[in-house]
Amino acid sequence: MAIKVNCIVSGDVAIPKSKDLSRLAAKVLRDEKMDGNVNLIFCENDHVRKLNKQFRKLDKVTDVLSFLYEEEEILGEIYIASAQAKKQAPKWKNTFYDELKRLVVHGSLHLAGFDHMNNRDRKQMRAMEDLYLGLNKT
Repeated sequence: MAIKVNCIVSGDVAIPKSKDLSRLAAKVLRDEKMDGNVNLIFCENDHVRKLNKQFRKLDKVTDVLSFLYEEEEILGEIYIASAQAKKQAPKWKNTFYDELKRLVVHGSLHLAGFDHMNNRDRKQMRAMEDLYLGLNKT
């Protein structure tokens, strides 16, 4: 399986170790048997808010949105609201970089078909996130 992750950074928030974040997304997608090109986009909160309103009918900022296209040239896109990630990192007891890693994994799992709309799926997705982040408590 061939995965290529293109990292795009826009906005005022500096993204630490963006190449490592791209590699993390690629690992998750490869391990989940996905194939294709993915754009990993770190952007302003307003941009994510507009996408959230347009596609989910929710007029609010969210931390990460994933769009699966499965087109010839692009598998999908992951949008991360950089300022929102920075703001919410303490809530999860994360550094900014660790929060970005969590969101990259979360968005990648969405592209791979995971969701968290019910309790069972939420537990499964959280376990997968912990696995990819090396947080398994075994």
